[in-house]
Amino acid sequence: MTTKTKAPSPNRKPDRLRSEAGKAALDTSIFLGKSNWKTRGWQTARHGPSSVSRDKTIFMKNTNGVSVIVRKYFSAYESKDRKVVEELLSDDFTFSSPLDEHISRTEYFKRCWPNSEKINSFHIEKCFEKDDEVFVRYECLQKTGAKFCNVELFKFEGNKIKEIDVYFGREMATENSKTADEDQIRALLDGRVKAVRAKDINGAMSSAAPDILSFDVINPLQYAGLDALKRRMEDWFSSFQGPIGHEICELNITAGDGLAFSHSLNRVIGTKTDGKKIEMYWRATVCYRKFGGKWMVTHEHNSVPFDPESGSASLDLKP
Repeated sequence: MTTKTKAPSPNRKPDRLRSEAGKAALDTSIFLGKSNWKTRGWQTARHGPSSVSRDKTIFMKNTNGVSVIVRKYFSAYESKDRKVVEELLSDDFTFSSPLDEHISRTEYFKRCWPNSEKINSFHIEKCFEKDDEVFVRYECLQKTGAKFCNVELFKFEGNKIKEIDVYFGREMATENSKTADEDQIRALLDGRVKAVRAKDINGAMSSAAPDILSFDVINPLQYAGLDALKRRMEDWFSSFQGPIGHEICELNITAGDGLAFSHSLNRVIGTKTDGKKIEMYWRATVCYRKFGGKWMVTHEHNSVPFDPESGSASLDLKP
């Protein structure tokens, strides 16, 4: 349950592998097919519906095991009860996901807990317990009506959650999901515009995925990753005196199952540090991917036409 970005460790498995590992780990052919789960030592038993899983089947070792603590954890997210979550986590608790690399308890509450306000409910589909570990696959319904399915591995020390490792799963289509997705992307772009106007580096970077690839209107050919993009934005912001005038025009958004793109004509106006005034439009195409229910920018391509006779960029064109 996270929405923040963080550059992955060089030794970290690629997000795709983590996601596939999560899916494989909870594949019923692994745990339930031909008694294979017995040889692995995982115990399962029928358990009735709970406040967290109202219409799904839960499998767990017993009603007194650590699986009960996991259910309390998800219930606390539904009820927005931070105190309960604080009591469930160990002091040295760590959290990992394709967007977060082993972050601390303090950072977890800073990054992840605010997302509880976006969550309506959880439906736990499967829960497997072995010794001090619990695997959970769940469906999350957001207040926007959008749904997604994740897998989480909980590790315990006594009756405290010591570690959570999240594997992002599929986005689930709903009747209102297309409109909700387009609204979220529009809000993302509105936030970027405000951040550019205020020269807010962190705000402008908040929607960028860790593996973002940017094709910009100036050299070099590409900017790969958060660090390169941040340096580019710092250079751009510092080249202006005072605030930057910025707006997005003729925006068109198309959102699908976990992937989306937009195209627009973007305008900037301001005064450079050398006193030169600038006003120009450029073409922008942006690609998005959904991570844990949140849209993030994975690729953007900014360009301007050029005059083939002079070889110069056409910076004075207007829509």
